Amino acid sequence: MRFSALAFLLLAGQASAAIICSASVTSITTVYDPTSAVQNITTGSYTVTCIRLATDANTFGWQLGVDDGLQAAAGLNRVQSGVKRYSYDTWRLSPYNAANKWGDTAGTRFTGTLNFGASLTASTSGPFDIVLAAGQAVQPAGTYTDTVTATLRDSGGVAINTSTFGVTVLTTNTCQISVAPGNLDFTYTSFQVSAATASTSYGVRCTTALPYTMSLDAVSGTLLGLTYNLAIAPSSSGTGTGATQTYTINGTIAAARSGTCATAVCTGSQTRTLTLSW
Repeated sequence: MRFSALAFLLLAGQASAAIICSASVTSITTVYDPTSAVQNITTGSYTVTCIRLATDANTFGWQLGVDDGLQAAAGLNRVQSGVKRYSYDTWRLSPYNAANKWGDTAGTRFTGTLNFGASLTASTSGPFDIVLAAGQAVQPAGTYTDTVTATLRDSGGVAINTSTFGVTVLTTNTCQISVAPGNLDFTYTSFQVSAATASTSYGVRCTTALPYTMSLDAVSGTLLGLTYNLAIAPSSSGTGTGATQTYTINGTIAAARSGTCATAVCTGSQTRTLTLSW
């Protein structure tokens, strides 16, 4: 079993007056199969945070851009292993056309205005996508990397600071949970006449023809005196296609249970672990 993690890298600097801003951007690790007919899309995130003095303005305009990485060609970013490469690009949103590219020109940066109100801190976050086109020429299996420089600017386009985040593409026989599961939220009334249900979906991406299995650390538990049961659907195993495959975790609490809540409303939570093996 293998694990991957997202790293956060900071861009920090003086904005204007005493307002200090930083922007964090997630590093990306993705499994890529060039023989897959489906383009590879991986979503990351950025966060812009500013701190001010009480005497400063209560708004701040910002821009966040990125370059084409260390080994760009023809306007595309490229990850590299030795002298071999795969092309990818960065996008603010879909559809993936020139209007939505994430770059570092006035028309391709993320932009926004932070509103402090009465607070001395404010932040905003958003997603971005990294896309590897389908059907690229197959290169030797391995780990391909690139480093992208992100630049935080004020509303006038003046650079505040720069830093880097990494892009790692894995083309060995491997798997990843490409879309993380969310929470299962049950609502239950004592002695209700029908079972309570909840579900969340997640995505798994594995290289072509690689078999894998998925499991939960526990398929049942008890919260507030109510026993819940969990199951992975449609199956707890699969075979990789190079594209993200979607699964669901379904949960149920049987009807006609009393529970142990002694007040009008009670809440409880537990953490379950999903394991992907190959």
